[in-house]
Amino acid sequence: MKRIFILSVCFTAICIYVPVSAQISYGGKPLFTDSDYSSKLRGTTESIIEMPAFDLDSTLRLDALNEQNMRGGFTFAHKFYTKIRKGMDGENGVLEDGTKYWRIKIRSAKAYSINLLFTKFKIPEGGKLFIYNSDFSHIIGAFDYRNNSESGLFPTRPVSGDEITIEYSEPKDVDFTAELEIGEVNHDYRGILRGEPSNQTEHNSQATNFRCMPDVSCDEYADDPNVRAAVLLIINGNSSCSGSLINNTKNNGTPYLLTSVHCLNPDIAKGITQNSNFYTTCAETIIAFFNYQRSICGSKMRATEEMTLARTYPRTIIQKNDIALLEFYEQAPLHYNAYYAGWNINAAVTENIPFTNIHHPSRDMKRYGLSNGKITLIDSPYHSYFALGSFWRVNGWTEGSTAGGSSGSPLFDNNGLIIGSLHGGDSYCKYPLTPTRPNGAADEFWALCKGWTATDLFASIGSMLDPNNSGVEQCAAFDPHQQYPLQRIGNFNYTNENQLDTAKYALPNSGYLFGTNNLKTHEYAEEFNLEQNSLLHGAYLFLPNLKSNTISNVKIKVYTGLIEPTTLLAEKTFLPQYLNYTSAKLFHLAGKTMTATKTENFVDFEGLKVGKKFWIAYEIGNGTSDFAVCNAKFSSNETPNTAWIKDAENNWSTAQAYATQPLKTSLAIQALVTVDSGLDINEIVTKQTSLVYQKSDRRLLLPMENSGAGTLYLYSFDGRLQQTIAISPKQSSVVIRPNSVGSIGIVRLIRGNQIYTNKFIY
Repeated sequence: MKRIFILSVCFTAICIYVPVSAQISYGGKPLFTDSDYSSKLRGTTESIIEMPAFDLDSTLRLDALNEQNMRGGFTFAHKFYTKIRKGMDGENGVLEDGTKYWRIKIRSAKAYSINLLFTKFKIPEGGKLFIYNSDFSHIIGAFDYRNNSESGLFPTRPVSGDEITIEYSEPKDVDFTAELEIGEVNHDYRGILRGEPSNQTEHNSQATNFRCMPDVSCDEYADDPNVRAAVLLIINGNSSCSGSLINNTKNNGTPYLLTSVHCLNPDIAKGITQNSNFYTTCAETIIAFFNYQRSICGSKMRATEEMTLARTYPRTIIQKNDIALLEFYEQAPLHYNAYYAGWNINAAVTENIPFTNIHHPSRDMKRYGLSNGKITLIDSPYHSYFALGSFWRVNGWTEGSTAGGSSGSPLFDNNGLIIGSLHGGDSYCKYPLTPTRPNGAADEFWALCKGWTATDLFASIGSMLDPNNSGVEQCAAFDPHQQYPLQRIGNFNYTNENQLDTAKYALPNSGYLFGTNNLKTHEYAEEFNLEQNSLLHGAYLFLPNLKSNTISNVKIKVYTGLIEPTTLLAEKTFLPQYLNYTSAKLFHLAGKTMTATKTENFVDFEGLKVGKKFWIAYEIGNGTSDFAVCNAKFSSNETPNTAWIKDAENNWSTAQAYATQPLKTSLAIQALVTVDSGLDINEIVTKQTSLVYQKSDRRLLLPMENSGAGTLYLYSFDGRLQQTIAISPKQSSVVIRPNSVGSIGIVRLIRGNQIYTNKFIY
């Protein structure tokens, strides 16, 4: 089975949830990098703890064996269990001003990166913890009392290099002394922080090569809506699979997620089954990454990781067929641009070529495979436990292959309808390609048609995807955005001719032209001119690889104006993070790695009315040491300038007219917009209806005089669309996302031929 294990931390499961801010860092500098403090620390002896050697060749050989079958894993790291304690290990001291500090180095030879699990983490107000590598090129922190949790656990993201320093300091007057204990050290032997995830390292002679797996952002598949249905899954914080959103015959946007049972229970490969409680618990740990794909064909830029949904519950588990249908607790926000793929349960699809597979190999960005060969129904080649004759075999790929982590990914027929999901396989990239020697060997997908009426745990998949028992063999896809499609707008295409650049000042000045520098310029903007009034749902910013992961005091702004940025409509703090989970049942936001490669980052603006002309800007505040946004390197002088700079006197000018160093360019910023439908919020709020809000459980009670299917829209008081929810027939209530207590919401329900509206207070 092509299921992978990702670098993460594992701990005995305990049912404790902490706020998702658990791994947010709060900026600042370690004492050791400050010139005043570093002089006081000279002459001290740093304590180093060396991790023992392990047999990497044996580890990789075992990995290779596992990756070839259903028991497969794609491990990234070797785990050391430790007990490194503040006060007992390392260097403990007091500076002249009374500041107490603890420093310790951890070295694990030849590690690409190291991450930690603190099994005790309790810091008082004023305390600060940093982790950094030997040349200070990768610093994370400060972490402080706001990172404390009831569990006392604190997982850290990887820091590059084979030697890291943990530095903690606290003022002399604190309520209590910090309790810190490191229980796990994880040695990354795959290079998870590198820009192009691959298991082709110098240690692995049987490595998979990603070159034959085309990006979905390239070729004709860049506009295939099924790409929007495929998602990356992180399960239980330590494994990765693929999955897809799938439609049902009610076409109501029920957030169903299709994947494979072995992604939840790898022991099913041995015929070892589990009960419903096991699958319910495991489904609760899932995080799905939407739109995790390259925005620029052929680039090595790390895709946006901000669009995630956490927690599902099982609807169908058919262990003998390896079929898993789950449901998210909530629908994807509007700006995720979710798409629910259609399906086909007609078994006579064996020659409906081409067949397509969209997947996330080895937790990488989204890829696709294409087969022009006939498929056949076979027995599972992995264990006799599985239902006979219930798996599609793809004998070879015309383009692409699969790899560890591709399990659960959908197989589409030539009409773009799902007929199954990846069960296992042996395909890999092979060169040279010939018609008689396709990539690697065969792959197997469980067949939706063979498990349609089967029952095991929970309900049959047929009863879920065809709830009205219509008996149809095919169901078309459902696009919630069909009427008002989301559009990603940029001012030029990044091609081989027009490339990303990071412009810098010429001497005697220094620094980025569109970022931190020695001058007093600190705000920059990209101009957008559209043909129709629009709603802005978010902004994409492309950043170069930075010197540090610690980004503080940067704001993303939206302006309107006739000639230049004039009226500020909204601003958001820039916090590039993604949702993570550990097996200690901790959901937390982890900071993105900004030092390894260029990154794409997304900032949500929730349907802001921007009209036809607007600017997306970023302001770099004091204390930010290294920040910039990429800009365009034009191949033609005819391309218009759209970049703006606010000079030292706080006057806006185009980058082309900037007196200090003029440059004709565009900033690497894209806008996610829809057409403004002209919804009159002021008119809506005057109509009071029977929609009732229950504060106790954030539940809206729906009017039942018309009980058909419908759609519910939630707006902020200033008219910004915040949530869209599909309503099922006879549904009497819906739980909505939390908001600031006391803020005003506006709800609009379209059900049948009736429209209901109301105001309420959160």
